Amino acid sequence: MMNTEGKPTLFIIPHTHWEGAVFKTREEYLKIGLKNILKALDLLSKYPHYRFTLDQSCYIMPFLEQYYKKETMQKFISEGRLEIAGGTHVMPDVNMPSGESFIRQIIYAKGYFRRELGVEVTAGWQLDAFGHHAQMPQILNLAGYKSCWFFRGAPDHNTPAEFIWEGIDGSRIPAFWLPYGYSAGYGSPQALINFTDFFRRQFDLLMPYTKGNSCVILSGADVSEPEEHLPILVEKFNNQPVPPPFRIAFATPSEYERKASEKPERPVIKCELNPVFQGTYSSRIELKQQMRELETLLLTAEKFGVLLSYLDILIDMDELWKAWEQVLFNQTHDLISGVSTDSVYEETLRGYDSAMRIVQKMIKEEMDNLCSRIDTSGRGQALVVFNTLGWNRTDAVITELTFPERNVLDLKIFGPDDREVPVQIFEVERYDNQTISRAKICFIARDVPAMGYAVYRLLTFFRSPAKKPVSNPFRKENSMENRYYYLEFDLAGGAITKISIKPEKWNFLSGPANVVCQEKDNGDFWELYRPLDGASCIAMKERHPAPQPGKALFSNQQTGVKGIITEGEVFSEFRVTHLFGSGNFSTAVRLYKDLPRIEIRTRLLNKSQFVRYRVLFPTSIRRGKNVQEIPFGAVERPEGIEFPAQNWVDYSARDTGIALLNRGLPGNNVDAGTLMLSLMRSTRIISYAYAGGYEPGMSSDTGFEMGKELTFDYAIIPHRGDWKQAGIYREGLEFNNPLICCITDAHGGLMPGKWGFLEISNPNIVLSAFKPGTDGSAVLRVYEAEGRYTEGVQVKFSAEIVSAEETNLMEDPVRKLEASGNTLSFDLKPFEIKTIKLKLLSFFQRRDNKKC
Repeated sequence: MMNTEGKPTLFIIPHTHWEGAVFKTREEYLKIGLKNILKALDLLSKYPHYRFTLDQSCYIMPFLEQYYKKETMQKFISEGRLEIAGGTHVMPDVNMPSGESFIRQIIYAKGYFRRELGVEVTAGWQLDAFGHHAQMPQILNLAGYKSCWFFRGAPDHNTPAEFIWEGIDGSRIPAFWLPYGYSAGYGSPQALINFTDFFRRQFDLLMPYTKGNSCVILSGADVSEPEEHLPILVEKFNNQPVPPPFRIAFATPSEYERKASEKPERPVIKCELNPVFQGTYSSRIELKQQMRELETLLLTAEKFGVLLSYLDILIDMDELWKAWEQVLFNQTHDLISGVSTDSVYEETLRGYDSAMRIVQKMIKEEMDNLCSRIDTSGRGQALVVFNTLGWNRTDAVITELTFPERNVLDLKIFGPDDREVPVQIFEVERYDNQTISRAKICFIARDVPAMGYAVYRLLTFFRSPAKKPVSNPFRKENSMENRYYYLEFDLAGGAITKISIKPEKWNFLSGPANVVCQEKDNGDFWELYRPLDGASCIAMKERHPAPQPGKALFSNQQTGVKGIITEGEVFSEFRVTHLFGSGNFSTAVRLYKDLPRIEIRTRLLNKSQFVRYRVLFPTSIRRGKNVQEIPFGAVERPEGIEFPAQNWVDYSARDTGIALLNRGLPGNNVDAGTLMLSLMRSTRIISYAYAGGYEPGMSSDTGFEMGKELTFDYAIIPHRGDWKQAGIYREGLEFNNPLICCITDAHGGLMPGKWGFLEISNPNIVLSAFKPGTDGSAVLRVYEAEGRYTEGVQVKFSAEIVSAEETNLMEDPVRKLEASGNTLSFDLKPFEIKTIKLKLLSFFQRRDNKKC
């Protein structure tokens, strides 16, 4: 860094903001963008005082593969003139993807930069991300970052440019807000007099946001080419006969961070930096849904990999990373937000399809391998039910069966204790002789061990089933109930009109619920109700209450054939279908006899442009707390504002509450006691500057979702107590991680018929990940979910612990942990994330040791 001689200084950080894919495809952007890195390296060679910053491994990796400039890059990095920032594969959205996905971004990219360039990335670089949740300070600290640079999501216009950001666990990290954006210094005039005026204006604008006598400005834009006039005119600016009142110096992020650390004490701000661009939470909603499903499957494949490793069977982690890479790339802030052109949207779907094929094939092979080691001997076929979560579960099992023998008229299910289990057969297809050719079955598996399985048995019969009286003769035509709840419906319109927890009769609802409203929405992909303001940098606080009658179209205003309620051995279900505006609406509300969860699947066929759809649950709860899940935690949020939530939101007051769970539907809001979940939007790009790859004639009309029937899965859980007492964080994970059923034949095996790999002592400690590590190790990650200090947490394994060490998120050792036999003990602070690398005796090592 140049000697500024105590004079006020404007530090310029030249960079280029890599888009990954948004208006052009990944390959199209690389064709125009790789040369920008060449230009930056050329300027670094020509001008010793110049600096440049690059980010994203998806950009640098193909550059190094094509241009072989590794040594050149390393030289400038070692000189401190080229900095790699961000340390993620893309510049991801951090609100809608899971916390585990963000950690994979870091492992993938920081690992690459370590291996290939020998550099440790420490500057958090989230310049254009659309908001930042309140666990980011902890995550960044745990990953070795020393800063967080951002543009969007500041609490208000009075926010200082440099502050200490505190997260919900108490972690702190220096934050650098760019109040005028990440391109405020780009596009400067090439004549010195105008260049001087340009930067004088920028300096005067920026200085009120900072303390001391220096400030920072970034010079770069979306897929921008480095400017050669910049290093030339900076020298001329500093050497003018009549010197300006400040100097200009080039810097990298780390250089400016060191300078900022010398300034007067920076204020501490404890909040999240959300929400930003709320329209993105439901634009091209299928991208969010597919991402959520793939995240779940990828984490499942990792967990199965640990179980197989325990049995001395190794999985191909390189193959799994191929699937992760597609998902990580599609989490770039623009792609997952759905703001892309049609060609990019279609490429995004192809990427998801590729990842899905890889992970589904891997999971099938893993389950087949596991099942081959399990003792499934006994009558009939074996149904091995897997639970991938960190606690024992009682939940529904749904699987599809085919019967090529043409001799099945009935079937029975028996549990691990050989007692018959109620089973419901549905969606049946039959041969000409009326035997079953294909059917789905559902049963409740009880107390399936954590990270384990239980073997159930399927017996088939060539006889007609005996009539089973499942109907309640006292049930009202429009009602259904289980041991937990009583529900009533508007059979024609499709709304839920009453929900009460037994034995009380108090109605949780203040009006018709599970009602979908269609509202006029003249916004684009980014913003609700209005076109994009690309300069938006303040967290958006505009309220979006539930629409009033006459201001929207409601699904229960139109009717058709009355819906019906069916009762079965395992669940009851209400179904209705009717027209909805120019499109179609159908919903199915399922109530399991023995589960405290009301599941809903709604389908919408949209035939309107510039509209949005939300589903409404007006509650009788008043002055409640609106708590929403974020990665690795939960925060209370203000009412009336749509925020991105992970698996759930909860609205509770005193000793009563209701939770709304979702699968890949992040847009959530609570206002005046009404829970609102955004389902989808019909919109496109309305207006955008011809920059960053956007060109005339580019289409985004598939964003209208015209003529497409989309499906939405969500659930409600009325409960006593608050969200902590009801364990809603567990309910959200269970809804998103159904029990998995593998059908296999009867055979002997070394593993017993019911088995779990671990037990966690405290219910507020959540297993977030369990994955194969290096050198035969396994990596366990847990977090505290309720915001309370928890002492003496114990994790007990079905394997002897050889060694255990706490690591950072890069899985570098931090400190050794004490273990006793098969049990690990540690403390967790409120909302703390802890990663532990373990070496465990395998099943066969354990057997050999016992023989000795």
